Amino acid sequence: MSYADFATLDHMSAILSEHVHLAYGVLFLGAFFETLIPTSLVVFGELFFIPGALLAGLGILNVWVVTATLYAGGILGDNASYWLGRYFGVSLFERLAQLPLVSSFVSEDNYRRGVAFFERRGAIAVFAARLSGPLSWVTPAMAGMFRLNYATFIRFNALGVMVGIGQFIVAGYFCGEYLPAILRFRESYGLTIFAALAAPVALFIWYMWVKRRAQLVT
Repeated sequence: MSYADFATLDHMSAILSEHVHLAYGVLFLGAFFETLIPTSLVVFGELFFIPGALLAGLGILNVWVVTATLYAGGILGDNASYWLGRYFGVSLFERLAQLPLVSSFVSEDNYRRGVAFFERRGAIAVFAARLSGPLSWVTPAMAGMFRLNYATFIRFNALGVMVGIGQFIVAGYFCGEYLPAILRFRESYGLTIFAALAAPVALFIWYMWVKRRAQLVT
């Protein structure tokens, strides 16, 4: 899911290395706004995760402070999105339901389905979203809008943040020399791999839904 090109990553690394006293604050803000709806749609986390990890690997930044800073920014940003969805999501949903072009998709029935989905699958959805690129941009807000229990959200979101951001920290810190090749592979085949993993799960859920509907009919 690499949306930041290598030239941009190099430029960010140079800026952070020249302003070490500001670097941790920049990394925190980048991790925070990368997950805060709606800035999550335009701020790409790799721009901060990878340079921070690379500079930590070079000894310019402290790896533990970089890790704590990125984790804190990511978790707080996701939590802010959750509460924005919790407080404003329903009213937004109701307004969208009045628009002719989207009313067939945004309806009271679909809202109830969303609530039911997050009651059953919310924990795994929140965790998996952190590992699947674009889904991480909107899932925290949707979790709030569809009333996922906050205790469940914070546990699985924190775990997802640690794994999702942690992969960049490990790659940047230990594999800096091979990072361009790793990112090219992920950019080329990441969605294909995710689809291959998600397809069996989706088919199983569909099968269980059809089976349940059949049982209700009979």
